[in-house]
Amino acid sequence: MKQETATKNKDGRIIQFPLKHDQKHPGRLILLPVLSGVICAILFGFILNLFIEKPTQPLLAEPAEETSSFTIEPMTFWVQQAGAFSTKEAADSFISNLPAGTPHVLVTQNEMNQLWIGAAASEAAANEQGGSAQVDVYVKSVSTEPVEITLSEKDQQWFKALLTSIETKLNEPGSDFHLPEAEPGNESLKGFYQEIIESDKDTAFLESLVLIMQIKNNSPST
Repeated sequence: MKQETATKNKDGRIIQFPLKHDQKHPGRLILLPVLSGVICAILFGFILNLFIEKPTQPLLAEPAEETSSFTIEPMTFWVQQAGAFSTKEAADSFISNLPAGTPHVLVTQNEMNQLWIGAAASEAAANEQGGSAQVDVYVKSVSTEPVEITLSEKDQQWFKALLTSIETKLNEPGSDFHLPEAEPGNESLKGFYQEIIESDKDTAFLESLVLIMQIKNNSPST
């Protein structure tokens, strides 16, 4: 049997070699890193949860807006046409030379790009208005067909207001054209509204006439 060596320290106590470790609680050393890891994981999860935005559910879903049929009555008006071009490039080149501030809209009909610079309810009024234009114009009549579309009650009121403004401008060419103040809810009408809201009033009037011409049955899209 191997004998353990012993020695005395300065105060006279006997020290045996090798030193003996406390063997009473070996599990404490194993549990300590495990508990530390669990605590760190809990703290990390708590902190992460503070920065994650939780989706909120609406208390009540908005009901779908009811729609109904709305008829756009046929219209006849007279336009001042400043030119007709086989290509859009040629039309754009002509437009770039128009006197500053000239209202205009480009309309595609019969594979031609027609340039309109004004419109009125009668031929006489259109000729009188065209006589003061700084470019040569050709006055012609334009007619639209009755169209039935499906819109919400709110958008029907918006469209009626637009038609009233168009009719007023046609009958009084010298008056200001006013778009309805409220934005429509229909996506196609909203897109049209957002495109022309920044236009000058006379150009917005001409663009509104084109909208009426291009609307198809059951679709307000242009």
